[in-house]
Amino acid sequence: MLLGALHFTRKIIRELPASDDRWRIMYLLIVFFIVGYLVFTIATFGEPFDFITFAVALIFCGGAGLVTTVTFLSARTIDDVKRLTRLELENNRILAMQRRMETILDNAAEGIITFDQLGKIESINKATEKLFGYAETEVIGHDISLLIPPPESYDKRAGYLEHFMRNEIRRLIGHEGEAIGRHKDGARFHLALKISEIVVDGMPLYTALAADISERKAMLDHLKIMAEHDGLTGLHNRSYFQNEMERYLEQVRRTGQTCALLYLDLDNFKFVNDTLGHAAGDRLLIEVASILSKRARKTDVIARMGGDEFTVLLYNVTHEQALNTAESFRKKLANYRFRQAGESVEMGCSIGIAHITPQSRDISEIMSQADLSCHLAKRAGRNRIHMFRPADADKVTAMSLDMGWSHRIKEAIERNRFALACQPIVNARTRRVDSYEVLIRMLDEQNELIMPNGFLPTAERFGLAVDIDKWVIVNAIETLAKQRVENRNLRYSINLSGQTLSDPTVSDLILARLNATGLDAAALTFEVTETVAIADMAAAESFLSRLQRIGCKTALDDFGSGMASFAYLKDLPVDYVKIDGRFVKNLASSPVDQAMVKAMNEIAHALGKKTIAEFVENEESFRLLGKIGVDYGQGYHLGRPDLTVPCQAIVGNAGVAMSCRI
Repeated sequence: MLLGALHFTRKIIRELPASDDRWRIMYLLIVFFIVGYLVFTIATFGEPFDFITFAVALIFCGGAGLVTTVTFLSARTIDDVKRLTRLELENNRILAMQRRMETILDNAAEGIITFDQLGKIESINKATEKLFGYAETEVIGHDISLLIPPPESYDKRAGYLEHFMRNEIRRLIGHEGEAIGRHKDGARFHLALKISEIVVDGMPLYTALAADISERKAMLDHLKIMAEHDGLTGLHNRSYFQNEMERYLEQVRRTGQTCALLYLDLDNFKFVNDTLGHAAGDRLLIEVASILSKRARKTDVIARMGGDEFTVLLYNVTHEQALNTAESFRKKLANYRFRQAGESVEMGCSIGIAHITPQSRDISEIMSQADLSCHLAKRAGRNRIHMFRPADADKVTAMSLDMGWSHRIKEAIERNRFALACQPIVNARTRRVDSYEVLIRMLDEQNELIMPNGFLPTAERFGLAVDIDKWVIVNAIETLAKQRVENRNLRYSINLSGQTLSDPTVSDLILARLNATGLDAAALTFEVTETVAIADMAAAESFLSRLQRIGCKTALDDFGSGMASFAYLKDLPVDYVKIDGRFVKNLASSPVDQAMVKAMNEIAHALGKKTIAEFVENEESFRLLGKIGVDYGQGYHLGRPDLTVPCQAIVGNAGVAMSCRI
């Protein structure tokens, strides 16, 4: 019907005058209507080209065109039409998937780079553009080395791209690895890189996933540093050092080279910690670490083992070289003075040396030898070096017992596990207490008292006597300052060890505590034994003189052990002479002892010094001392060492309530 209407309309229009355009316009409208209808109706049965052909045939060819077109369409089978429809739908689906894939790739968090077997970049996504700073058009066709450059250490003359495509790419295919990326501005950063390989048209094509791991890398590096280094000094820690020792020992066994371990222990660290505070102690450790680091070679490994103990591994050194290196460390620290808030403290260290040889069993043995050698150096008087010898192994058992005691003593110092007993010193004429000698006691784990002969010999051997003396000084001055608020005439007498005389920091400590508490220096008397004083007259004279300049009193204890002592008495700056108790305890029954005491008393008085007789054990001996002219007496008859009067405050510092007489 539509075709008939179209044919009829065309015939009428031909017969119309040429000037009648209205019918021609109507005819065209009818044509467009028919074409539109045909397109809508036949869309599912043919291709657009067929529709157009059919419409053109109708319009321009009339009936002949219609016959031709119908013949053409009838040649298509229903299966062909369906096949064409499916192809069109599949094509549309593929195009939609392609658009979705492009959207996904452009919005992926990781950079995606595709490149061929020659390393030429074929495409990148938006994340890659952001990661490297390049637009896609700037990298297409360029080598992958534009984004992943050769390492800075790589020989620039070598072909890195060929090396990367031949070797480096293999470790990254199917595995995530690390590489260095280069930004457009030239900055380098750490990359996580994983590469996949596919084959397209018989040729390999590579896809790389890239992510910036600079922050993660920095965090991991920081965690590694924290795990391997001491948080305060920045030196290696114990764990890392022991691993390095294992490696050194293995290398020594393989090569036959000899290495050495130095074990350093600071001599005056506790003084700084106790008197100037823990912040000062921390700064001291940092400065010591710096001194050691500057002196060491690049191949040496330095560690802080804990507290004030340091270790140094020396690689490939002879015995003589190890000794010379240790001596250089000792001199550096001996010449170093720590300064804080106007205070100046001389430092020093004791160093033990153990050699790492192919015969060394394990690192525990090496550490034990070095530690033992360090203790032997301290035992010899501090600020010394001791190299381990096979003969030292015989001392291990005895030293192990001593070392057990040394650890107990150190713990007692750190935790205030000490108390002071006070024994009165009585005026021989007035029979009134003039002062008290303070005597050290140590507390065990059950708070039982340990007498001085139980721990002082070990303390002397391990160089801990100075630390004990400092504990006594600090606590005695603090307690006496409080007690003199009510008893202005109370005085203390404090014993000092031989090691203390060689330590100038002790007199600094005394002055600092006097200034801090406001205690009158004349309320303190410091005693040294005759044996100690004669052993190093120069040190004793210098130390006692400084105490006198501060305003303190000084005393020579156990005087009279030999008549040669009279020759030294006039040279020593002491205010009191304490006559050895061996001449006093049998005074009442021994005319010889009476003559000896009388002679010592007269010589001391002639030199302007007052006398104190020790070991007064009965009333008759005390009366005789008064007749002879001795100024003071001290002994069990006049008063036993007492923890309750006046030293209870010091006992309280130990955290233990006591009321006993020892």
